Amino acid sequence: MPFWLICWGCVAYCREVLPADLLAFPSWTSGDVVGEFFDALSSRLLVVARPAAQPDLWAAYLHGARVSYAQHGVERAVDYDRVRDGDSTSLFVVAVDGGRVVGGFRVQGPYSRVDQAYALREWAGREGTKELRRQISRRLSGGVIELKAVWVNRDAVRHDALTAVLARMFVHVLMLMDVRYAFCTAAEHAVPRWESSGGVVCTEVTPVAYPDERYRTLLMWWDHLHAAQLMPADLLPVMVSETTQLRRPASGVRRPWVA
Repeated sequence: MPFWLICWGCVAYCREVLPADLLAFPSWTSGDVVGEFFDALSSRLLVVARPAAQPDLWAAYLHGARVSYAQHGVERAVDYDRVRDGDSTSLFVVAVDGGRVVGGFRVQGPYSRVDQAYALREWAGREGTKELRRQISRRLSGGVIELKAVWVNRDAVRHDALTAVLARMFVHVLMLMDVRYAFCTAAEHAVPRWESSGGVVCTEVTPVAYPDERYRTLLMWWDHLHAAQLMPADLLPVMVSETTQLRRPASGVRRPWVA
């Protein structure tokens, strides 16, 4: 196996323009960020942060998520009123383009109990709930996080590359949070995008109609120990480079996660 692959394995659609004042913060150095890197393929800066440390960036992410989901008539899936204070979000990831947030997602966990999983509300006791609970329970000891409210500006230049780097970020947050497993619930049409970063559809859990009858939502898992084996080979050097950048502190910015 190539040395760089071994090393990496060990580290283990929004049209509305955001209001200018929403992103009028001086820089991300105004508070701690967990990590960042510039993705040449999409020409965006990827930033990983905590809501409390970057409240303006967090507000911009949530605004974009609400607008994007509302365009499809499923704004309730963002659960804005519950999550706006940031308390249920461990980390969030955003793609920034010229001072504007053009995509991102948030992370819940690591979980200590199955009942903490938001996905249980999506299944709401329907067929597949029992197996969903079992799937989460059996992985808790390895560390489990849940990926939520993924969105990408539908008019963004290099849209495919932007979606692709967000998919790769699913795996990067596993490394940053030192957990083995991540899961998300994904509409069937989005599955190929997330499979590109090593995500696997859980066929044992019956899909559900969520957020409404127009969508068939499935459960997907990422395993940090095996994700590299499931990715296209040409992505692996990219992952190595991004991992190196995420682990390198930027000048003048305190990185509390660095050993």
